[in-house]
Amino acid sequence: MTVQSIAVFMGAQFGNDPQYTVIAEKLGQIIAEKKLKLVYGGGRDGLMGATALSTMAHGGEVIGITPNNLAEDAISPEQVTRLIEVDNMSERKDLMMRYADAFVVLPGGFGTLEELAQVLSWAKIGLHDKPLVLLNINGFYDSLWAWLKETVTNGFVTEHELQHVQIFDNIDDTLAYMNQFNLLIHETNDY
Repeated sequence: MTVQSIAVFMGAQFGNDPQYTVIAEKLGQIIAEKKLKLVYGGGRDGLMGATALSTMAHGGEVIGITPNNLAEDAISPEQVTRLIEVDNMSERKDLMMRYADAFVVLPGGFGTLEELAQVLSWAKIGLHDKPLVLLNINGFYDSLWAWLKETVTNGFVTEHELQHVQIFDNIDDTLAYMNQFNLLIHETNDY
């Protein structure tokens, strides 16, 4: 498997730190420049809209997936490559996971946490083997990372299982990990 599409989970709000938006837009730009495809939740507002619009503005390809009950909050179909409406949130997450070769988690709220948890738990039980990165902008995920490490310390998760998620403070390290992941997959497939 080669990473050709990245699902980005993130808030439909901008958050209080302007750096969240700066990094979201930069991630969208880099996804476009690297000729990768952005897969995201289809929202027009907040970090979701910022990332999608930046990807499109830099010549990239964007697939938005939105449930019918949030269609009024969805980005306009003319603003992205493809907007898919689904019946519910479960179908949205399932499609995002199927369309993506990798996952990046920007700051967000409850929905972002739910998406992260599903990708992580599905990796744990072997339903996918795709890279997952918390993009830790200005320490946003420090507390969550500490809790994840506590799950290992307290015997609920193994150290090996924790390796299903990585945490980086910048886009360059995030993409370097995904490139490394590609190399590891190719080396494994050579045997």
